[in-house]
Amino acid sequence: MSELVLSALRAAGVFSNMVDGIVAPATDKLWLDKNVDPAVLKEWDATGASWVPMTYGRLFGRAAVDKLTVTGGTGNAVVVSQPPGFQADRLYLMTPAANNSGAATITVSGVGSYGVKYGNGADIGATEFTAGRQTVLFFTGARFEVVFPLGQLSAAVLAAQASADAAAASASSSSTSASNAATSATNAANSATASANSATAAANSVAALPYNFSTTTTDADPGAGIFRLNNVAPGSATSAYIDNVDSDGVTATGVLDTWDDSTSAVRGVLTIRSKTNATIRHSYNVTGSIVDGTGYRKLTLVYVGGSGTLTNGAAHWLIFERAGDAGEVTLAGIQTLSNKTLTSPVITGTLNAQGSIVATNTSGAVGAAPTLELYRDAVVTGNIGIIRFPGKNAAGTKINYGDIVATIMNNVAGSESSILDFRTYWGGAYAVKFTIGSGFWMNGAAGGDPGTGKINATELQQNGVPVATAITTAQGVAKAWVNFNGTGMVAIRDSFNVTSITDNGTGDYTLNLGVTMGNSNYAAVGSARSDAGAGAYNVGCVQTITQNTTTCQIRTRAVNNTALDCDITNVAIFGD
Repeated sequence: MSELVLSALRAAGVFSNMVDGIVAPATDKLWLDKNVDPAVLKEWDATGASWVPMTYGRLFGRAAVDKLTVTGGTGNAVVVSQPPGFQADRLYLMTPAANNSGAATITVSGVGSYGVKYGNGADIGATEFTAGRQTVLFFTGARFEVVFPLGQLSAAVLAAQASADAAAASASSSSTSASNAATSATNAANSATASANSATAAANSVAALPYNFSTTTTDADPGAGIFRLNNVAPGSATSAYIDNVDSDGVTATGVLDTWDDSTSAVRGVLTIRSKTNATIRHSYNVTGSIVDGTGYRKLTLVYVGGSGTLTNGAAHWLIFERAGDAGEVTLAGIQTLSNKTLTSPVITGTLNAQGSIVATNTSGAVGAAPTLELYRDAVVTGNIGIIRFPGKNAAGTKINYGDIVATIMNNVAGSESSILDFRTYWGGAYAVKFTIGSGFWMNGAAGGDPGTGKINATELQQNGVPVATAITTAQGVAKAWVNFNGTGMVAIRDSFNVTSITDNGTGDYTLNLGVTMGNSNYAAVGSARSDAGAGAYNVGCVQTITQNTTTCQIRTRAVNNTALDCDITNVAIFGD
């Protein structure tokens, strides 16, 4: 490179002299390396991470368009090979191998992955990358920017077409050659327009209604050819208000009123799409019925997704795709539902006073009775199913009058256990009344589960009388009994309703009763035997001395009527 050129570049401030290896020069400038003779102009190559000599082709080729070769990936995630001297602030030409459906990235092999944006920083729209159609990109070092967006090209080509048509009309009156030239220009413009407007043509290929958007959110007739939403933010809108006449002046009620004909919960999908910019579009599920608002129609919406801002007065397509009808399910035999979700299933219809749901099995085989099975397909503990019996109270409020609740207490293989709780309403209170598990017990009874074959209840009744009371008052049933050792220190072997015994002396005892007798006119019977000591009497007798409602005094005697402590003494009391 001549000294004249170097002097000119230095005067223009393009480069400075290179620092001699102590501090790395700034990589955003050209530097003259005077460590060699003759001096060499160098620049920083980001791809190779090194300083390389600056050639004429490298210096004056910065404005050239280099090529990005697609080697793989998808329409939304393109992979390209690394071009020689790949660096920021360069233009690149790429021919996509597939269409993109939304935001996209380009991965440069060996360098990194970068987002693809428009010049304003927004993500590119669908089909901005079209298979086989070249696109020009500017690499900023942080992202790729589309230089000629499809939407802008559409407007430019349409303007060019209008200009060409006017020129052709003017030229046709002057000369045949000018007319031919205008025709040629018109043909070229039409060809470009057809390509650039492919997104709009796609929108027109489905049933669509033309309307202009209004940012007003009031539930009212928006006016001929206008539609509005109940929220300026498309993602927050839950209703749409559409005039009965579209922007072409055509009455659209016949079409709008069919948008709720599907019997599915979601009647269809409504897409609002800009006529001029394919990236501005928002989709909603249409639910419920179409409401006649007198001069306009009201739609209930659930936002699905989209992009772009709806501008006041801008022209849009309203594109509706109807959902299929809900299928009718007939239950006959064993039904298997695959990939289906039943949300709050309800058996519809009305059962009269004699109504019933019947499962009939015609088999006469033993053990072939029909089964109603509530199955939870999971390894769990805790509540697994409820059979509920609701009804309304006098105030018209729904009340769950009774439940049968199944609960897994232990799900360990080989040690499984469960309980059934029976719950009812009584006096306005909702509570568990009794439980069946390894035994049967009442709610709130002390001790909980008493074990297999046992009953634990706060109070059992017979004919309205507590069982404990009934036993106490029943005739023919001993109200108290005891078996004790009357020799030495008195010791009770076993008893009922005898809480303790007082030793009054030889052969003299007082039995203390736990439950008071109804009166003192009861019958106390007993027997005694003494086997202690040589020559002792084997037979003793029991005499009652004093009887009252809380105690009974007895004496034991030998056959010669002498006082005798007997080691086996039995007494039973009958009465009220």
